[in-house]
Amino acid sequence: MSFDHDQIAGLIRKLAGADQLLAQTYINGSVFAGDDNRAAIDGLKKSGLLRTADASDEYRLTSDLKRLIDRMLLRNQRYQQNLNMAKLIASVEEGIDDYRRALEQNQQDEAQYHLEQIDDTLYEAVEALENSLGVMFAAITSQFGFVSSLNGKIRQNQRALAYAQQLVQELNHVRIDECYDWLSWTAIPPELSRKIIRFIDQYKSIVERLTGIVGRMKALLFKLRQQEQTANRCRAMAQFLRQHPEWSPLDWSAEAAVPDLLRRGTGLKLEPCINMASPALQAELTAIVQELRRQPKPVAPLARDHSTSPVDTQPPGQIEYQRDLYESHIENLFAHALEQQGRKVSALHYWGEQGLEVKAELWLDMVFAQYCCLPQRMRRALALNMQGEKLEGFDGNQIIEEILLQRVA
Repeated sequence: MSFDHDQIAGLIRKLAGADQLLAQTYINGSVFAGDDNRAAIDGLKKSGLLRTADASDEYRLTSDLKRLIDRMLLRNQRYQQNLNMAKLIASVEEGIDDYRRALEQNQQDEAQYHLEQIDDTLYEAVEALENSLGVMFAAITSQFGFVSSLNGKIRQNQRALAYAQQLVQELNHVRIDECYDWLSWTAIPPELSRKIIRFIDQYKSIVERLTGIVGRMKALLFKLRQQEQTANRCRAMAQFLRQHPEWSPLDWSAEAAVPDLLRRGTGLKLEPCINMASPALQAELTAIVQELRRQPKPVAPLARDHSTSPVDTQPPGQIEYQRDLYESHIENLFAHALEQQGRKVSALHYWGEQGLEVKAELWLDMVFAQYCCLPQRMRRALALNMQGEKLEGFDGNQIIEEILLQRVA
């Protein structure tokens, strides 16, 4: 099968026109279609760059494109390099002694052979470390996009971080400043001194860059663990709501006989500025304009103080951690229920004892929402029983007036 120039150029334009979308899909593992990106996703799917995933609105990169990006980002090479720096330093020292001995005996061919051996050894060592750093930096830049799941990203980050920390520790054991002793003899040729100095400078640069990579890996690992915790809470809350549906909007939700509690609102309509074409505002705006025109002397604008003020060079003080008051009360309520060894604890009773300023209905909603965010093992140990008035004519719905907590395990 042959391809002409226009087909290849069109495919490259497709990649360039959807660079952000393809990068997001590669890093996150998948992308969901919405109103803002559906047209672009349909075009990429027709071009063979995206494929459908498990869900109907979820799309992933095709295997060919993903393999191409992996290869371009050096994913097929391992960042682990089996390199013994102590053995390498000893080999270079032996090569320098042989090179010096050959020069003293005026054996030019043998001296050139030892010089080439030293050059190859130093180059292979630096090249191996450079490849290792390049692969690790590419993995961090793409946030380990070559794996699709969040747990896989965390595992890859931990594996790369462990290797990088071990590599930093091993490289720091080598006293690179002692390599300047290789230049101690007076008649050292300039070609050998250039190679040694270049190797020392590259070695120091690699150690410094590797330290920075370790810091970025730690920051990314913290971010991924926060995302994993948020995802686990969302999945736990969604699972609980599927198992305990308190209310689901049915066909009767817009009828007049439905209580206000179950009626769906129209929502807020926010606008960035005043709508001049709104009939409800035209009369007020006209009155304001006419009043401003009647003023014999316009109101002078406020004088602004343009004087300079000295810059505060004092270091910022430490800000104390402020925790949500009601979140602490809810945790105390859960802990109190676990301590009662099977006796029921009333959420409204706790609300009255503590004298909380929030309304009772909102307090019950916060207790229920925080219970949905608990880990699964905690929800198995703590049962939640919601009581209230059932609505006539609507099965499975009620106005929650009380929440009882009880330890079951």
